[in-house]
Amino acid sequence: MTKIKLSKKQESIVNLNQGAYLVLASAGSGKTRVLTERIKRLSDTIDGRILAITFTNKAASEIRERLGVSEKINKNVFVGTFHSFCQSILQIRFKLLGYKKMPHIFEDDSDRLELIKQAINSVPFFKAIYDDLEPKKKNQYTYNALQFISTVKRDIISAEELAESSENEEYQYLFETYQDILKSNNAIDFDDIIRLIYELFANNEAVANLYRKSYSFICIDECQDLNKLQYFLLKALSGKTIKNVMMVGDPNQHIYGFNGSATTYMQEDFVKDFQAHKIILDENYRCSKSVIEASNELMNLDVEAVNYVIDGIFKITPVETESKEAEFVLNKIKELINLKTHDDIEGEIDYDKISILARNKFVFRNIEQLLKEEGIPYYFKSGNVGIKFSSTSMKIFDLYFRIKINPLDRLHLNRLESILKIKDVYNSNELQDSKYPISLSINRTVNDCNIDNLHLKIEELKKLFNDSIDQDDEKKLTLDELEEFSIQLIQYKKQNLRPSLEGFKSAISLGLTNHTGSKEKGICLSTVHTMKGQESEIVFLIGMDDGTFPDFRAVSKGGEELQQEKNNTYVAFTRAKRFLYVSYPKKRLMPWGDYKWRTISRFLKPLMKN
Repeated sequence: MTKIKLSKKQESIVNLNQGAYLVLASAGSGKTRVLTERIKRLSDTIDGRILAITFTNKAASEIRERLGVSEKINKNVFVGTFHSFCQSILQIRFKLLGYKKMPHIFEDDSDRLELIKQAINSVPFFKAIYDDLEPKKKNQYTYNALQFISTVKRDIISAEELAESSENEEYQYLFETYQDILKSNNAIDFDDIIRLIYELFANNEAVANLYRKSYSFICIDECQDLNKLQYFLLKALSGKTIKNVMMVGDPNQHIYGFNGSATTYMQEDFVKDFQAHKIILDENYRCSKSVIEASNELMNLDVEAVNYVIDGIFKITPVETESKEAEFVLNKIKELINLKTHDDIEGEIDYDKISILARNKFVFRNIEQLLKEEGIPYYFKSGNVGIKFSSTSMKIFDLYFRIKINPLDRLHLNRLESILKIKDVYNSNELQDSKYPISLSINRTVNDCNIDNLHLKIEELKKLFNDSIDQDDEKKLTLDELEEFSIQLIQYKKQNLRPSLEGFKSAISLGLTNHTGSKEKGICLSTVHTMKGQESEIVFLIGMDDGTFPDFRAVSKGGEELQQEKNNTYVAFTRAKRFLYVSYPKKRLMPWGDYKWRTISRFLKPLMKN
């Protein structure tokens, strides 16, 4: 096996044994390599198990890939997100939490929105308040209610306590109604997955002790993104038994404050509660000198470029309008592709080496249109979520599948009946006469399937759609989505010794089968939040005008929200390994049809050269 080359700083961290450690690792410092090598070494030298927690499925997949396949690793190391770790416990211990059957995950925002509307309409008092509101205020009311519910769960606070400090005390009762409706559907939402296991450990010492005895070492990656619930779960799991905890993170990459995360959990609470030793890892092995220097100036850092001397490119370009910005990016891409090679870039320059980043998805409209017109391959990078079906037939298939594995799921049953415009989906005569006669076949397919024959049933459906006379575009979309479903089923079966339909649906909901398939080809278009943890040889960062990046809401609020925007800019910069092209429009087209003059992002002003 090839020996991984480590710097002295990296090697000293890999060789750490017992104790609690906080590693403050800057972008590009090789923290994933360090974590992986430490896990490898520990797995060879200790008898106990190792728990490695990440914040994305891709990061977990990358660590597993670097660890390699061995009997010892498979037996002694768990690598996954907080959600996947908690889900693995929930599948075994759900009865201790008051569920007769394993609860199913309602992962979509649309599910949560529908549930809160059901909660509002089920109580005349709430319904009267809601019905009197204007449409915009109705949206704000439901949004605030869902935020209240998430805050109760993530901040480990009672609904009553939070209601006392809230403008709307009725949210306390909406919380209770929302939870009752969830339970009546034998379901949980994303926040519940971690909350339930925290409560299990906090209230059941015997169960907590079982897991404390299982794990000798814990590693937490990207710990700047910890929220209160996640940190308290770690404390409840560790108890007084597990003292060997390593956290690795970078306060300058903290960008998820809107999800309740805060750097204080790693920098203050962890250091105090675990008596953790601080270690600085401030080398950069990823980025060119130009990108590192720009990132240092942006954040007032002193990160050292080591291991090689590659100049790279960092350039800020003002353009007249958004359309001119898109033309600038397109022309630069063509120029780079025609160049074919560059001393700073390994291998041939192709579309796969290029990413275009922006603060919000709407910023991509002009460049996406030009890429389409030029026939240049591109894709939007997806987040840490499961499959999202677009075809009508696959939406129907998904609803039938959910009801098949969770008969108590009234939410998705009602949605299915609404799509089909029938009162009883199990009435074959009504199905035969409905707008979607093919749904009768989907119904029968799903009802007859089990985990062993599901792949065969999918193949039968594919043949059925191939033989149908549906419109070509809809048919092709359906067949593509069936193929994607089939690929994820294969991946799930490879990862699980005891597969089940319920387990497969949970894996889809948590995005656990997303990142092991074939790599998407072409130029990557991604928001900065979604690109976290990944990088490209060449990066275009567009839309860097004040009010867009930083976002106008953060500008008006200032404080921590504005700092998060600056951190987000730093994350965007450090996604570039070699070339970083930053641009902004001097004027932007407003929704009402007028142009508005814009200034360069306040974060970039110190980087502008005279």
